[in-house]
Amino acid sequence: MKRSLPPEKLGILGAVAAFILAALFEWGGDQLQPAPDAPPVRPRHEAAPAAPDAGQVPGRTLRRPLPPPGPGDLRLQVEARHKIQSGVGTAFVISPGYWLTARHVVEGCDRLGFVVDRRHVVPIRDSALQHPDADIALVQADAGRSPALSLGPLPEIGDVGYHYGFPGAGKGRVTSTLLGRGDLRSTALRGLGRLVLVWAETGREGVAPGSLGGISGGPTLDEAGRLVGVAITSNTRRGRVSTVAPRTIRHMLTSGKVPVDGAAPSAWAAAPSFAELERIGTVRQLYCKVNS
Repeated sequence: MKRSLPPEKLGILGAVAAFILAALFEWGGDQLQPAPDAPPVRPRHEAAPAAPDAGQVPGRTLRRPLPPPGPGDLRLQVEARHKIQSGVGTAFVISPGYWLTARHVVEGCDRLGFVVDRRHVVPIRDSALQHPDADIALVQADAGRSPALSLGPLPEIGDVGYHYGFPGAGKGRVTSTLLGRGDLRSTALRGLGRLVLVWAETGREGVAPGSLGGISGGPTLDEAGRLVGVAITSNTRRGRVSTVAPRTIRHMLTSGKVPVDGAAPSAWAAAPSFAELERIGTVRQLYCKVNS
């Protein structure tokens, strides 16, 4: 019998928060400017030697490959939204001039923009390209000198993941461990997008307790700093975060004809801090304006 895991939708905030955001934000400019004084990317260094028993690290779940999709997948049910409202989410650079985010962050938006200093919004001219069967979308906008994230392989059960973004009024990263594969059910998500990865939260850095709303669309990196997911749902009570899998990310990039070198090494030797990614402009807060 499949276990039930009723997740909460990430990303789009409630009507009250959206009203406050719409009142506070100022729109200006015509394109995203390069991150000011962006420092060079931290140089890579040699990886630390593997532990004597590479398959078992103290305090972690025993690592093992993800099994094929099957009856053991966790069942995730996401209810469709009755009304699309203004709100915020997270986006990140995947290739020069291209950003990835969650589809539900940009769905139904009349205007999109990057948030600067929590008040000012730099508008994005083009609309987002939305995946028809998965909660992922592609936004084209100037990325300045901000380095892009590199795609990584499918993680294994027990691997550590880091989720970056702007939940609520905070910003930071959430640490987790991969539990397994999830079967995502929703009237808005079909086919390829149903297969997601489910992570068990183990810690927060700069993120307050409670809902992770606003981290939607943020990248999930492995310990080597490679992209292995995009955050789409969470369950605060159970401490779960669900992400789009690498296969779906590659499908989105192929559909959007995004030039990505899948063999390129990560720019980081380990998962960077949130402050580092924000400082160089690789991760930004995304605002969706829905006209009343």
